[in-house]
Amino acid sequence: MLRSGRESDHRGGDVLLFVKNEMHQVEVKMESKFTDQVWCKIKINNGEDLLIGVCYRSPNMVLFSTDNDKLLRDMILEIRGRPLLLMGDFNYPDIDWPISLGLTRASQHFVDCIEDVFLTQHVMHPTRGNSILDLVFTSEPDMVDTVSVLGSLGSSDHNILYWTVHISRAVSLFDRPFLDCHKCDYSAIRQALSAVDWTNVLQGDANNQWTTNTKRSRV
Repeated sequence: MLRSGRESDHRGGDVLLFVKNEMHQVEVKMESKFTDQVWCKIKINNGEDLLIGVCYRSPNMVLFSTDNDKLLRDMILEIRGRPLLLMGDFNYPDIDWPISLGLTRASQHFVDCIEDVFLTQHVMHPTRGNSILDLVFTSEPDMVDTVSVLGSLGSSDHNILYWTVHISRAVSLFDRPFLDCHKCDYSAIRQALSAVDWTNVLQGDANNQWTTNTKRSRV
């Protein structure tokens, strides 16, 4: 469990992120001073780090003023260009996500920021009443197919979101089988290689050799 809590005594605002131990997550701290955010990274199948973040944007301007909106945009700019999954309650009820249009200046600035860093927003159905408050962003459009909006949990007035991320965890060198070269029969290997007529075998171009020897190895 990763958690980010507020320093003030004001109720609400904490964010939590639960990750399976087998994912070997590493917590990440951003330079942005946006109030409620928590991040980790995991290794994925191409050896890159996938950033996973949860954040909460409070609509309470008495506590945070409009500067918090800028800090949120600064956070998004900080993570641009990296493999990313970002989710949370952003509290922009006036954004029409199918056409990426915000009805207020603050919400349009947020939409523009999302488009500037080429993130895809996947939630298209209301998550609280008639508003889309809870959002899911990815750096690749195909990383998530569909986000399902389910019922609420307990006394919460927000709906649960459910989706599948199409990406694989990188396999550790210690988690997969490998050949123990110390136990090889090198005499037998040398004998087998000596029996090959390499002058005849190594004829033609590289493509023909690849095709011929691939078929031979399968046989």
